[in-house]
Amino acid sequence: ADVAPRTAAAGPGIAAAMAGTPGTPELLAQVAALPPATDTPDIDEDRAVRPERAYGLRRLLHGFGGPLAVALALVAVDAIAGLLLPVLIRQGIDEGVRLGALVGVWTAAALALIVVLVQWAAQIGGNRMTGRTGERVLYSLRLKIFAQLQRLGLDYYERELTGKIMTRMTTDVDALSTFLQTGLVTALVSMLTFFGILVALLAIDIQLALVVFATLPPLIIGTYFFRKQSVKAYELARERISTVNGDLQESVAGLRIVQAFRRERRGQERFAARSDAYRQARIRGQFLISVYFPFVQLLSSVAAALVLIVGADRVGSHTLTAGALVAYLLYIDLFFAPVQQLSQVFDGYQQASVSLGRIQELLREPTTTPAAERPREVPALRGDIAFDDVHFHYGESNEPALAGIDLAIPAGQTVAFVGETGAGKSTLVKLVARFYDPSSGAVRIDGTDLRELDLTGYRHRLGVVPQEPYLFAGTVRDAIAYGRPDATDAEVEAAARAVGAHAMIATLDGGYLHEVAERGRNLSAGQRQLLALARAELVDPDVLLLDEATAALDLATEAVVNQATDRLVGRRTTLVVAHRLTTAARADRVVVLDHGRIAEDGSHAQLLARGGRYAELWRTFTGEEEELVA
Repeated sequence: ADVAPRTAAAGPGIAAAMAGTPGTPELLAQVAALPPATDTPDIDEDRAVRPERAYGLRRLLHGFGGPLAVALALVAVDAIAGLLLPVLIRQGIDEGVRLGALVGVWTAAALALIVVLVQWAAQIGGNRMTGRTGERVLYSLRLKIFAQLQRLGLDYYERELTGKIMTRMTTDVDALSTFLQTGLVTALVSMLTFFGILVALLAIDIQLALVVFATLPPLIIGTYFFRKQSVKAYELARERISTVNGDLQESVAGLRIVQAFRRERRGQERFAARSDAYRQARIRGQFLISVYFPFVQLLSSVAAALVLIVGADRVGSHTLTAGALVAYLLYIDLFFAPVQQLSQVFDGYQQASVSLGRIQELLREPTTTPAAERPREVPALRGDIAFDDVHFHYGESNEPALAGIDLAIPAGQTVAFVGETGAGKSTLVKLVARFYDPSSGAVRIDGTDLRELDLTGYRHRLGVVPQEPYLFAGTVRDAIAYGRPDATDAEVEAAARAVGAHAMIATLDGGYLHEVAERGRNLSAGQRQLLALARAELVDPDVLLLDEATAALDLATEAVVNQATDRLVGRRTTLVVAHRLTTAARADRVVVLDHGRIAEDGSHAQLLARGGRYAELWRTFTGEEEELVA
């Protein structure tokens, strides 16, 4: 039977292989020796996960005003300390070296040492403060993104590649991380230094300041051009890396199909083409950097040369001191250094800006199942389900998936939905689970429109068993207790026994502590289905939604799963998407769908007696030529 355990040779995949790689004793010892982490995020997590469509940098930094103010003060100290050094050097030259007074030299040197130490302390404090605050901001952002991803309806995931979604949480957040933790401090120091030096240049000598300012027009023009072109380059690069990630995820997920149809070479060529497109976009950005930064350095050298020529003549005519000229040359270097630093920061800022824009786009994405303004609590359900003139179409498609569905299902009844592929069977069940809302009409439970109920509370009363059960990595116990993590071991075992899964679990190495790989890939299809049924049993649902998964099982395993399903159904209201008509025959009622409409409705025996569409499907299924009777 298919319920026998699979071996690791079944191909656990890259993630499972990496997860199974043991750490070396040296690495484990180093990890054990690390001090305990005592820092806490200290943020309002409820506010962090709250949906906000108007979410920009201001909202991102909301609540972090205190730490940012301290960081800004330390940055100001760092910038002011840097501005004082040329002044002290000027004093040492003019009042010490020129006059031969060593006291002046020693005084200037001592003060310079104090300034350097203060600057060093301010840099340590500023970097620590911005680093910690940046991590708190990003922690809050990750929570918000994850909460938004959980709110979005299935339609979003059906049209977006998983790799592109992952890029929002990884590459885009990392770009923001780099800017907030390093680029932001550098930008603040550079701007304060730039404007401080601007004032100092004017204060020391206006004539020399005019010489320096002559280089500003080409600097402004060059910076404007660089900014305009780099924005385009980084937006293109971000879009293309999303495509690369999406292609990678899709290729890894479908690796068996790729290998089975010998499409490895074609896949490599496609991935190489998309990776090369990303490389070219990045090269465009690097080209702009390679031209702009040397251009700024060239202007700095030209300004220094002009000041040296004019200043030397002024020193010779005794209208400018040597110390003032040296200080001026130092200030010129400091004047253009912030411009270069800002240009480098701008590289990170552009990436962060594009990433924030893409994150904002995700956060603005409306959910197709919005929460009710005043949601009703759902303590328990009787299980009466009604479809009132329900119409539905997917996304932007004009093709109706359901049209004019009117159906009443009394509590405790098991209803099987039958029809060809695309008839609307799974769509009906998805509407009951409120994975989607009807385009028009209403789905009601116990007389209440699903859109008026608290969605989390409502789904807590549902048991959902999909056609392909998804099991998260962990133990067998974890897989069964997924819907009730606080369940005791006895309750978990009772749920497994209730659906007949206990005997199968007992054959696994470790039993309930047997490790389940991602997606349950180290288990057979039958084993995964039994665990999914036990998982549904543990939450004790009032309404059960089954997307029959026996079509891909052998007959022996199908019999085991069917017995488990019958135990789970009990007296609950149960909706079954029947892919095999033997499943429909065991239901209390059969609803035949055709192109999104109800074609027939009745019991198995009644529909066979009518000799309509269901009887035709049954004859095709059983291979009988003669008319069937109950």
